[in-house]
Amino acid sequence: MDSVLLLITLGLFIYFSYVLFFGDRNIFKLIQKEKIKNSLQQEVTQLQLEKKILQDTIEYLKSDRFFIEKKAREDLGLMKKGEEIYVIIDKDTPKRKKEKRWIDKVIQKYQEFKLR
Repeated sequence: MDSVLLLITLGLFIYFSYVLFFGDRNIFKLIQKEKIKNSLQQEVTQLQLEKKILQDTIEYLKSDRFFIEKKAREDLGLMKKGEEIYVIIDKDTPKRKKEKRWIDKVIQKYQEFKLR
């Protein structure tokens, strides 16, 4: 009877050891998955912080009149009434081919508007 109990205990020990160390859900895989989970949680936290910073920046830039005016002047070539735009062209710099500069776009729009 004692030997049967010993064999059953030994068998259960071997079975649970196998499941614990070599089964589909073994302890090594569990530790690896826990590390991946922690890494992903840190990444999510970092991305949420970055998202919050970007949202705050967007809201600030939408409400900052100086920034809006600066972007309108630089990107769209707009100017206030009574102002003049001077473009200084350096003859030493090589010309870019097939690429329109922003000033060329402004001149074209101005000429289109002037023709109307």
